[in-house]
Amino acid sequence: MDLKRIMKTLELLAPLSLAAEWDNVGLLVEPSPPHHVDKILLTNDLTPPVVQEAVDKNVKLVISYHPPIFVPLKRLSQRSWKERVIVKCVENRIAVFSPHTSWDAVNGGINDWLLKAFDLKDSKPLEASTSLIDGYSHTVSMTVPQKAMPNLDKLEHTKLISSCLVEDKASVNLLCQPCDLVKVITIGKDNDVVDLQAVRLAETPVPERGSGRLGKLKTPTNLTELISQVKSHLDLPHVRVACPTDYSDFKVKTVAVCAGSGGSVLKNVTADLYLTGEMSHHEVLHAVHTNKSVILCDHSNTERGYFKDMQTKLTNQLPDVTVHISELDADPLSVV
Repeated sequence: MDLKRIMKTLELLAPLSLAAEWDNVGLLVEPSPPHHVDKILLTNDLTPPVVQEAVDKNVKLVISYHPPIFVPLKRLSQRSWKERVIVKCVENRIAVFSPHTSWDAVNGGINDWLLKAFDLKDSKPLEASTSLIDGYSHTVSMTVPQKAMPNLDKLEHTKLISSCLVEDKASVNLLCQPCDLVKVITIGKDNDVVDLQAVRLAETPVPERGSGRLGKLKTPTNLTELISQVKSHLDLPHVRVACPTDYSDFKVKTVAVCAGSGGSVLKNVTADLYLTGEMSHHEVLHAVHTNKSVILCDHSNTERGYFKDMQTKLTNQLPDVTVHISELDADPLSVV
């Protein structure tokens, strides 16, 4: 299957517009077209062993939940392991896609999967995502000669809202995505534009999508039982727990979860229990002394289990593609 078609499927499953503003999501390594993919490898982190696994399995697309390129790379050399990882992908024509916080925010994504550890009656995002409707960032109004209209019609990421023809002039109103904004203005200026106005659109909240989740338990449950449920759901022998009282005496009615590093998202959230991968020492102290309990599972342990759900979704959407979950991807920390 062509890489571009797979990208459209991934966008439908979890729009990249849901990702946090600070994130670096999307297609991070794109081989020269045409690029056909018959195998996908899912991984939490793109490490040297995982890249070698992709090479050995002849995989042509790696979906790495965490972006392997996050801060700008000034060179692609053999100096650092991250540079070597990207170079090896390029050499072996392996595309790399990172969804990261778009998978956190989407309905049915990682945070909803994390909540499956509990018996809930309802849940909602802690922070609602915001997004530009259909990706349009600006409205553009202008008057141009009628001969300019075919050039505007050719733009793939621009939508005509209205137009009015008076003699040989066309007054048009357009919706425009960022990638076409300069093109629209250039077409106007090349054709003696009149009354050009470009207005930036505000992002709007996206219902039922966003970072973290807040859930209400069907019945109040003591923390000891919930610890067992979390360990079972995440398939972990141990977790770290902080509690203001004895575990068995602490009743939980509400749970707030955030996959990965949840300190900033969970800060000041009203809930009896915080479940996340990691929090700082002082964030845990603050939670305990404001009568909240905390379960920490280490960063990627709160994310990796979701890949089985995504494997099923991708297999259903892409029947001609085999989807593997990495056998070499693992949390770097272990309890000894």
